[in-house]
Amino acid sequence: MPVRSNPARARARLEELLKGIAALRGSGPNPFDYDLWENRAREVLEAMYGPDSPEFARYAEAVLKRGRLPGVRGLEENMTLNIHGPWGILARLDRAETVLRQLLAELPSA
Repeated sequence: MPVRSNPARARARLEELLKGIAALRGSGPNPFDYDLWENRAREVLEAMYGPDSPEFARYAEAVLKRGRLPGVRGLEENMTLNIHGPWGILARLDRAETVLRQLLAELPSA
């Protein structure tokens, strides 16, 4: 779904992802629910912008830090993330929300 060909649909997808952030915050967030949300967000953004796009790169830099960090279990090691800390789920959600809101603001008018 290219963004330029259907900005209304792109807007709906981004708003859906933002609602998911609110739901995750309300649930704790549960690390397994976060993982499902993040996988969906990545799929949506790759489909909308492409995996090599600057838009997807902004999201990836904000959320997809890989590997073992001090106090945070790595995503690629298939372990749950911590909730708190600079690379915990809450911080990742904050950064994801910022990027998604920026992408939403950059969409052409329907």
